[in-house]
Amino acid sequence: MEFEDYLREHYNLGEKSVKDYVGRLNGLLTRGIYKGEPRLTSKMESSINREYKENSRKNYLLTIKYYIEFLEKKDQLR
Repeated sequence: MEFEDYLREHYNLGEKSVKDYVGRLNGLLTRGIYKGEPRLTSKMESSINREYKENSRKNYLLTIKYYIEFLEKKDQLR
């Protein structure tokens, strides 16, 4: 299962929302804010608060939360 599938199945998201989450995740990875850590850290939160506008910060935090959930679920299936 890929992250996109997880979002569709677990959160019943449509294609546009899925693409938005994947785009946010790629941005977080590219900027080095998220590096695959197993939990959200205060350093990540600070970086998000510094890098992104106030009205979109919540979405970036949710992206990390959902991705970590996905990784945990993926590990459980192995």
